[in-house]
Amino acid sequence: MMMMSQYQKPKTTSGDLRIPVSFYHQTENPDGEPGQMPTEPVFDCFAQVYGSSNKDNAILDVHGVKRGVTIKVRDTRGEYQPAYNDSVVITDYRYKDSNGDYILWNILDVRPDFEDDRFVIVVLGVTA
Repeated sequence: MMMMSQYQKPKTTSGDLRIPVSFYHQTENPDGEPGQMPTEPVFDCFAQVYGSSNKDNAILDVHGVKRGVTIKVRDTRGEYQPAYNDSVVITDYRYKDSNGDYILWNILDVRPDFEDDRFVIVVLGVTA
């Protein structure tokens, strides 16, 4: 008698979190003028970086971004919670702009990974 096995989604392990990412918080301009806000680093970690799913693409479309990516990071259980006004730099050669600088990604969505509560999923995008 043959047993039918049910599909099991591959589990994310520490070995999958191999790309360094840095979270930055926007601060006020020192002179009080509007414009590009300076950023200060608030958290560094390793992430699993992958192309956006259909659900994430819907979020990207709503925000009108030209380029998007999704990252999965460990849930710090309160040490740091990604915020919508924060930005992310993915330190990988594949995520550089035409000038050779790392792209500063905007956080568009933050949600817990309901399939594995050890992680948080962050959808990132840039408009230019």
